Amino acid sequence: AAIDQLLEDPDVDLIITLGVIGSGNVASRGPLGKPAIAPFVLDAALEGIPQRNGASGVRNLSYVTHPELFARDIKVFLETVSFRRLAVILNARYHEAVPQLSERITEALGALSLDVTLVPVDRIDEATLSLLPAETEAVYIVPLTHLEPGEFDRLVATLIDRRLPSFSLFGVEEVRRGVLMGLNPETWWLRVARRVALNAQRILLGEDASRIPVAFAREEQLTINMATARAIGVYPPWGVLTEATLINELRTGMERRVSLASVAQEAVAVNLDLAAQDRAVAAGAELVREARSALLPQTEIGGTATFIDKDRAEASVGSQAQRSLTGSATISQLLFSEPVWANLGIEGRLQEARVAERAVVELDIVLDAAVAYLNVLRGKTFERIQRENLRLTRSNRDLARVRVTVGTAQPGEIFRWENQLASGRRAVIASNAQRNQAEIALNRVLHRPLEEPFDTEEADLEDAPLITGEPNILQYINNQQFFRVFRAFMVQEAFAASPELKQLDAAVAAQRRVLKSARNAFWAPTVAIQGGLTGLVAEGGAGTEFSPVLPPGTPDFSGLIPQANDLSWNIGLRISYPLFLGGARSAASAGAADALDRVLLEREATAERVEQRVRSTLHDFGASYASIELARDGARAARETLRLVTDTYSRGTASVVDLLDAQNAAVVAELDAANAVYDFLIDMMEVERA
Repeated sequence: AAIDQLLEDPDVDLIITLGVIGSGNVASRGPLGKPAIAPFVLDAALEGIPQRNGASGVRNLSYVTHPELFARDIKVFLETVSFRRLAVILNARYHEAVPQLSERITEALGALSLDVTLVPVDRIDEATLSLLPAETEAVYIVPLTHLEPGEFDRLVATLIDRRLPSFSLFGVEEVRRGVLMGLNPETWWLRVARRVALNAQRILLGEDASRIPVAFAREEQLTINMATARAIGVYPPWGVLTEATLINELRTGMERRVSLASVAQEAVAVNLDLAAQDRAVAAGAELVREARSALLPQTEIGGTATFIDKDRAEASVGSQAQRSLTGSATISQLLFSEPVWANLGIEGRLQEARVAERAVVELDIVLDAAVAYLNVLRGKTFERIQRENLRLTRSNRDLARVRVTVGTAQPGEIFRWENQLASGRRAVIASNAQRNQAEIALNRVLHRPLEEPFDTEEADLEDAPLITGEPNILQYINNQQFFRVFRAFMVQEAFAASPELKQLDAAVAAQRRVLKSARNAFWAPTVAIQGGLTGLVAEGGAGTEFSPVLPPGTPDFSGLIPQANDLSWNIGLRISYPLFLGGARSAASAGAADALDRVLLEREATAERVEQRVRSTLHDFGASYASIELARDGARAARETLRLVTDTYSRGTASVVDLLDAQNAAVVAELDAANAVYDFLIDMMEVERA
């Protein structure tokens, strides 16, 4: 009735029907007295809407339709979930107003060997929900725009409780609310609105509405709600996940979140290689203490228990008891020993080398952690680009279907895009594997379970000051003269700070001390002082008392004989000097000189390598920085080229090869642009390490 009134109203020049019922009604009337646009003819073939040469062929009628809309949705649904009994939930008003739509939906889906049940709903209540057959295996939801939000949520909750997979024609918005999956992106409504606006403009400019193309290729974006998938026990295959946008994926909203700064700090705190190096440094410190101990007083205590035969004890005239226990204490102090003093100095220098070696390991670990983190970001970016390319390929495949429908292309074009889709899926799977490998590498550096999930913070050019500690560093590479001075400056910084050079400096100092000790050995004696104390603790048995056996009649003079007490002590000074060692000292001196020359040459070679590394990494750094804007320019140009070729392809004036080339070039350019930023950040880290 409303359409009748508008058709008769002389003040109305153009009618636009914003609904499925209105669109189906006006598109089924035949010739019209004034122009009308029907944007929501969901599937012209199923609704029985006239179509001729890709347009309506009906005077004053223009409409927008999506070829094979329902069949395409169900085919994608079947790629994810295996089912045969399908329930289609649709607006009861559609069912009443456009009965042929319901009938033809059933016929079309039946051609896919499905047992289809239509469930018209006006409100979501117990009576309506009871209409879902108990044997239902999957549910397809045609837009239920008449429902209150709470009613739709109740429907979704019921489907989840019954563990029923669901597919929304409406698309991503309903998937976010709990429907398992959908194919329509958020941009669908906006694109339809633009198409309607363009058609209106063409009509107002005088073009015949009956000749305006009606087929509209939707831009597909498969979206899956992983929380719903887990709740109903559905696990999409890899082939589906490669091109899907995942909502509520396990990887999002995780407690563990890492950044470029945090991974460097965490790696230093927990990395096993660095922990092992810490133990090496700690063990080296004990070696220094051990070397120093030889210069400190040495104290020793001991005890001796002795048992001898009785007759020997008696014959000792009290000088040796049958049973005795003696204790002793000895203290010594080394006054001078060239080898001992040399050993202390050498161990001290070797400990400096161990500390420097630990610094080398620490810097390498920080670099490894940062590079691993940036590779994770690179992997995620590559995977995103490949997924976007896959969605674009699917959209172009649908565009090819429209071209075939309107007669501007051969069916072979669709197969070309199907082949491109297969290649795109392989690229997504490969990029997903690379991202997973990068995450495993980062977890290894951080001593985490290798497949422990984490979320990341994006790193970009704004992080350059974080990496370098110098916010103005980029201005030093802007021109050739500044860059030359900057490289020379950075080489001097490297010479001053390089732990590799510090390690070798310590090794040189240690070897110099070895040589000095070898030369001093020709004249330096060893001097030590030592004292001891010995005491009888206990004795018993024969021989305990002094009792000399005298012949009869011999006077006893034993009381006049001096007797030593039970405590004795001694102190002495010892000086030793080896006169001849068979030429060992000469050999040691010559060997130490040669070893020193070797270490000095190693130090010089290492300094050259340090300088080479600094200068080379700086050149990489400068080149990668300059490449960023160039890569971005290339990506912008490739995107614009793709847009223009896509437009001409949709008009039928460009070939499928042209569009494939433009799309591939755009993907390569996008990957190059992403690579340029991450290469620059990694090169900057390499400069800092050098």
